[in-house]
Amino acid sequence: MIRSVAVGAGITTAAVAIAHTALAGYVARRLVAPRSPKVFTPVTVDGDTVSVPVVDDSREPGTYGLRFDDGSHMMVGDIVRIEGDRVIRRILTRPEHLGDGDAVAAWTSQNIGAPEDVGPTRHVGVPLRRGGVAEAWEIGDRATADGRWTIHVHGLRSSRNGALRSAPATRDAGWMSLVVSYAGDEECEPADALPSTLGTREWRDVDDAISYAIGQGAREIVLVAWSMGGTIAMLALEESPHRGTVTGLILVAPALDWTRVVENAVAGAHLPRTVAAASMRVLASRVGARALGLVEAVDARALTWVGTKRPGPRVPTLILHSRVDPVVPFSGSVAYVQRHPDAELVAFDATGHCNEANQEPERFHDAIVGFLRAH
Repeated sequence: MIRSVAVGAGITTAAVAIAHTALAGYVARRLVAPRSPKVFTPVTVDGDTVSVPVVDDSREPGTYGLRFDDGSHMMVGDIVRIEGDRVIRRILTRPEHLGDGDAVAAWTSQNIGAPEDVGPTRHVGVPLRRGGVAEAWEIGDRATADGRWTIHVHGLRSSRNGALRSAPATRDAGWMSLVVSYAGDEECEPADALPSTLGTREWRDVDDAISYAIGQGAREIVLVAWSMGGTIAMLALEESPHRGTVTGLILVAPALDWTRVVENAVAGAHLPRTVAAASMRVLASRVGARALGLVEAVDARALTWVGTKRPGPRVPTLILHSRVDPVVPFSGSVAYVQRHPDAELVAFDATGHCNEANQEPERFHDAIVGFLRAH
């Protein structure tokens, strides 16, 4: 009897351990997974309004975008009303060819349709040390910028379209903008078939962008990094041979402590806290990395700049972050600023992740302009 109970307990323990490992693997896979395809849904255009399905994102305040299946873009603004399962929002810009009636489009936080909407644009390719090129947009007037460049780095499961939201402010401050793609995003080879390495591989492509900007006459560079782009920027400033040219950082909802990010995701999914640690062990192991399709293992626990092991760069830094960010905890930005006297934190109350520019555009714009003009 005692033996059978012990065997039963052993089987139960083993089953729990297997389930825990499976959950950890699932969290790790979701963390680094390529971007999901855009979800196109029916919308109805009617004069100066558009009706879209009710989802969490479409109910957010602020300015957003609809990307149509032909690639065209519509900027949408305030909510006019909600009717059942539809949200009616104001149209701010409308593709010339788009008439009233039904269409299909994907909701996006990318409220700028194209780089040309920001300023004079050159479509360029950044040569990469690993071969090939990364597509980029060069926005602005080199002559008036006088060697001052910003490099805009998007986040995980995003694209350079998302990073365009910081370009109007850098334009108004008189700086050139280089909006880049990098390994694993939806544009840059190898493209979105590969998982992210949370910046540990991607930073090299951004370093190549820094090299490109220097080759085009940049004398001082400020990195403008969104979400996981913050991780990329930190790694570039640790490793880049060109880091002396980077004289400042502007970080939007930056991932500066991946332990906080993973623990927050696990808590949000109502999973045991131990799953967070286990998922990071999966990412850091060669076996786990191989199972996830990663090019290399990723030590997510080491990707932190809020403790004492990685002090972070000593350059003027502006952090723009919402107190209620559901993805990247605001506490990480607070902890970073407490340890870095050169860092300034501008807190927002925007809902959603990286929606500061969408919901409080004037404060977002003015904070960046002020930082660059004082730089």
